[in-house]
Amino acid sequence: NSVDSWGSNGLGLENVSSPYKATWTEQFSAVFWRSWLSIKKEPALTKIRLIQTMLVAALISFIFYNQHLDQDGVMNINGALFMCISNMTFQNVLAVINVFCSELPVFMREHHNGMYRTDVYFLSKTLAEVPIFLVIPILFTSIMYYIVGLNPKFIHFLTAILFITLVSLVAVSFGYLVSCASGSISVALSVGPTIVIPFLLFGGYFLNVGSIPFYFRWLSFFSWFQYANEGLQVNQWADIDYIQCNRANTTCPRSGHAVLESNSFLESNITMDIISLFLLIIAFRFMAFLSLLARTTWK
Repeated sequence: NSVDSWGSNGLGLENVSSPYKATWTEQFSAVFWRSWLSIKKEPALTKIRLIQTMLVAALISFIFYNQHLDQDGVMNINGALFMCISNMTFQNVLAVINVFCSELPVFMREHHNGMYRTDVYFLSKTLAEVPIFLVIPILFTSIMYYIVGLNPKFIHFLTAILFITLVSLVAVSFGYLVSCASGSISVALSVGPTIVIPFLLFGGYFLNVGSIPFYFRWLSFFSWFQYANEGLQVNQWADIDYIQCNRANTTCPRSGHAVLESNSFLESNITMDIISLFLLIIAFRFMAFLSLLARTTWK
């Protein structure tokens, strides 16, 4: 069947036996526009996501309100940062799974009827959803950043937005991968959060990254929690020269550098953390596309 051929699924050039009556560009324009319209036709879903984001940001803001640079503040600020990463991850992974999995049967039917290619659908769908998954982390960070009492310099605020936005996009990409690799939405919802847990454990909050066993070290390389946690903590603490020690007879970090050192984070790694998050976005989306391609080829 030429529908299931190498070229027609999106990894090669279309040949003369291609079942598609439109060019790649025409397919992409039509499918992208339909994907965009499907998002606009469900404003309630978008509003719910935005309201959910604002409520969680407000909750974190109230819980961690106006932290001071002392021993308790260090622990609370690091907890708030990791909470931001966790919220962005689970919120976006579950959102993608719920929507993407529900649309896959329609895609499979239309694809096998020769309406459009696999790569056209995947690119159109993922690009059409980019704006909402950019707005959510920006809105979230803008609400909670200064209320919590994080580093007040504007450049640090922008850097925090960058990291939380990258976390959002990594989580979305991971959600695509789980959706494309799972046979049904129930399987995806069961498997997705379970797979996230090891990445969360190696994020540097529950387990010091310097004490991760060597046989699990490879797994930590795929943990966006670790890259984002290190980047956000470096952004928060790198230029803090003095931290008040408000408890007697205790050892506490006297500077931001000491906080980072105690967590085995390096200030020089912040650029590599950004690059690593970008690479995870690309890797997860590429694996998601290959999984979808395999389903259209073998089913």
